[in-house]
Amino acid sequence: MLTAAAAAMLTGCATTSVEVSGGVPPTEDVVVAAPAPVPTPSPSSEPSVVLGEEVLSGVGPRMEERLDLSVPSGTQSVHIDLTCDPGERFTAELGDAMMLGQAMLSGACEDARTLAWPWTESSSHLALWVEPNVEWTASVTYSSETFEQDAALTQECEAFSGVISQVQNADDGFGFYAAFGADEWERRMDAATGDAATLAASSTTTLAPHLEAMHSVLAGRSPLPGGMSEVQKYWRAHQPISDICAWNHSEVYVTAEFGG
Repeated sequence: MLTAAAAAMLTGCATTSVEVSGGVPPTEDVVVAAPAPVPTPSPSSEPSVVLGEEVLSGVGPRMEERLDLSVPSGTQSVHIDLTCDPGERFTAELGDAMMLGQAMLSGACEDARTLAWPWTESSSHLALWVEPNVEWTASVTYSSETFEQDAALTQECEAFSGVISQVQNADDGFGFYAAFGADEWERRMDAATGDAATLAASSTTTLAPHLEAMHSVLAGRSPLPGGMSEVQKYWRAHQPISDICAWNHSEVYVTAEFGG
């Protein structure tokens, strides 16, 4: 649920509770009351961080019929404590992640972690994917604090995007586009492996062990030229890095050399 730090700083908030049916458009059966205004603190009071709260709940995905959030004026970040059926997984998106340069957040329902996004006026609609029969509850908190990216993590995610771009372009160039032969594929893979080693050795973030794992996978190399991105170990090493970067809203990406 809401972190202890955020709860301790709460000097006043409004709460709304909304029941959402997965198959019924919110304009028909869902009534979202705007959060009540927070009392203005006296000059001697600590400034409020939490501007308002609301609770949304339902069954099944809400991808096409997105959830409308009642965002108070002054909001700088949105935090959601999402609970859903144990053993299931979710994906959540606030606004258009690609347009906003943010990430969709995914995880296991039993993980107790707060989803957080920077907020802009174009991102007041929440999309949620779960399996059709999964029950979920989203406790939403609106904060006047800005979402702070980890700068070191952002840099490492950007550098990792360069590594995976080299791998994908090596595979695509050798295989699908037949732009070069096995020797060039090997040369490109050597370059990607070297960059992965450098990145792993210099990492100062939680990515460090995962970057080392990726370096080991690349050093082992695919037995077949052009097949690195088809090796399961590659994607197992890729996944935790991708997840960590997404939660920092510094998502990893591939810059394609071919097919543009």
